[in-house]
Amino acid sequence: MKIKTAKDVELLDQKIKDELGIDVCKYGNEEVVENFIDLLIFPSYVIQWAIRPVLIAFLVYILGFFLLDLVHVEYVLYGITGLVLIMVCGVLSAVLFVLYKMRQDMGSIVKYSLEVMKSSVSDIKQVNSQTSKENRKDVMGMLFKGIVHIVTIPMVSPVISNKVPLIGWLISRVFRWFMTIVTNKVNFDEEKIAKELADTNEPSKAIAIYTNSITRVMKGMDKMINIVYKIAGFPFKLVLTIVGFVLVVFLWLVN
Repeated sequence: MKIKTAKDVELLDQKIKDELGIDVCKYGNEEVVENFIDLLIFPSYVIQWAIRPVLIAFLVYILGFFLLDLVHVEYVLYGITGLVLIMVCGVLSAVLFVLYKMRQDMGSIVKYSLEVMKSSVSDIKQVNSQTSKENRKDVMGMLFKGIVHIVTIPMVSPVISNKVPLIGWLISRVFRWFMTIVTNKVNFDEEKIAKELADTNEPSKAIAIYTNSITRVMKGMDKMINIVYKIAGFPFKLVLTIVGFVLVVFLWLVN
C-alpha cells in the first residue's frame, strides 16, 4: 500500500487496527516526542549551512551590479531575473548542504522508528491468529509505514520547520519525502517471516520472529540511508545544475 495523501494514511491506520489490533497513534506519547526532539537538536553547523549559501548567493547578486558591464535596461533584467536565478541556486545549495549534514540525524530517526515498531509488535493481539495467510507477509511493511506516517512524520516535521531557519519548511517537506522513500525501500524479508511463522502456533515465538526481522533491518540501515539520501537529493542536484547553467548563460548575455 503506497501512501500519497492524508486519506491514504487514514486508511492505513484503520487497516492496522482491523487486521493487527493496534492503535498506532498511542505510540505518539510524550516520551516518544521528547526522544525525537533529542534526536533533532541540530548542532550549530547545520544552522550555519542553512543560512550561508543563501547569504553568499545574495552577496554575489549585489556584487554583480559592480562587476558586470551593465547598461540601461540590462540593470532591470539583471535586477529581476538575476535575483531569481541566483537566489534559487542559493536555496537549492542550502537544501543539499543541510540534507548532507542531517543524514546522520535522519538515520537516527529511522532507527528510533524501528525501536518504536518493536514495542508495537509485542502489542499485537494474538499475533499468529490475528494474521492470515493473505496478510501475514504484509504485517511488517504495513506496521512500519504506520509508525512512520502516523507517528514519526507528524512529530518530526514541525520540529524541523521550527529549528531550521529560512528553509525549514522546505527541509520539512523533503524529510516527509525521505521517510516515504525509506518505507518503500525497506525489506523485512517477508517471505522468510511467513515461512518461520508457518512453523509455529505460539504467539511468543511469532513476536520473536517479527522482532528479529526488525533487528536485521536495523543492522543494514546505514547503507539504506545512504541510498535513500542519494535518491532524495538527486532532483535538487538536477534542478541546481539546470538553473546554474541558465544563470551562466544569462550572465554571459547581459555582460
